[in-house]
Amino acid sequence: MTKEELTQKIAEYTGVAYKTDASAITADTTFDDLDGGSMNMIALTSTIENELDVEVTIHEIMKMKTVGELVDRVEQELDE
Repeated sequence: MTKEELTQKIAEYTGVAYKTDASAITADTTFDDLDGGSMNMIALTSTIENELDVEVTIHEIMKMKTVGELVDRVEQELDE
């Protein structure tokens, strides 16, 4: 999977978890921009784990500022 494809998938998962339009989510979108809470992050981590078989903890995501940082972390896990 290319980084562009992964970014698109993560944007889709983020859109569902945060109940927002995925087409407006880019690598530069911040989690603050999405105006969600910990329940949204839990939904996002669960979806990533179920769909991509990658474990990224809620604590890791809470430290991330942008969707791009999450994409990088997921890509790192996929490469291992």
